Amino acid sequence: MKQIEATIIKIVKNKAGREKFLLYCLKSRWEQIMGVQIAKHSAPTRLERGILYVNTDNPAWSHNLLMMKLQLLVKIRHSILSAVSLKTAEATIKDMMFQNGLPKNTGNEETEEDEVRIVPAPLSREEESEIEKHLSGLASQKLKTVLARVMKNDKKRKNAIKAAFSQNCKNCGVPIIGEENYCPACQRERKEQIYQKTAEILNTAPWLSYEECINFVNCDKMLFSEIRDRLKMKTYQKLKDEDCDSNTKIFATLLELGIEPKKLTEEIIEETTEKLRRDMNVFTFRRGLRSEKH
Repeated sequence: MKQIEATIIKIVKNKAGREKFLLYCLKSRWEQIMGVQIAKHSAPTRLERGILYVNTDNPAWSHNLLMMKLQLLVKIRHSILSAVSLKTAEATIKDMMFQNGLPKNTGNEETEEDEVRIVPAPLSREEESEIEKHLSGLASQKLKTVLARVMKNDKKRKNAIKAAFSQNCKNCGVPIIGEENYCPACQRERKEQIYQKTAEILNTAPWLSYEECINFVNCDKMLFSEIRDRLKMKTYQKLKDEDCDSNTKIFATLLELGIEPKKLTEEIIEETTEKLRRDMNVFTFRRGLRSEKH
């Protein structure tokens, strides 16, 4: 692995960013790592959570590569050992999965969109002055000249890497890589905040649809459905009690029908409550039958 790529892997702390860059490196050196024959029939397409996904041009090659998986993992890890330790290499690429069907614009040809360019830019006067100040104590002019050139080239390379691959998390400011606006820690925190706020809104207005809810919180539809389903399960369990209070019945009806409180009638509440209880009993009975069969 080239020195500049090794440097990138070392400075990128974000796991997702490191995986994206390693995938780029594997794509650009697939033939060199695997050999002409394997590279002709396969291409790495994704690297997620330590699993490298490789697509092939037919099922036979998927089967062949699956049988060779251990050898292939050794080759891949060896190709990145110059940049990371053996332990890190094994943690970064833990397994491989093979799928039939080569995607378009993959293989050994790099598309213009995927190509990553590192273009060192001239140092600012302040940066050059800082290096000169650092070397001012050296008596040997020859040594000073050599070290100045090395340090300036290193600074240019680091500046280029930062400009090409890094941005800062909008929340905490930590350097990140890729298209995300937030680091993984801040992403988890933001998702938890959105979850709590969405749950709070549905607890106070259970009739709201997704389209209405996003007027109050920036929640995606999948998360909204997950929260609503959990709220339904919790509420409907309370309906099993024949003596449950009227508030529970009203809340369950609003949640189930998605109608505003002003449209509720005692008849609608009772009909919905009975229907939900029947549905729960049928579900419990069917689940019991399945358990007996097993």
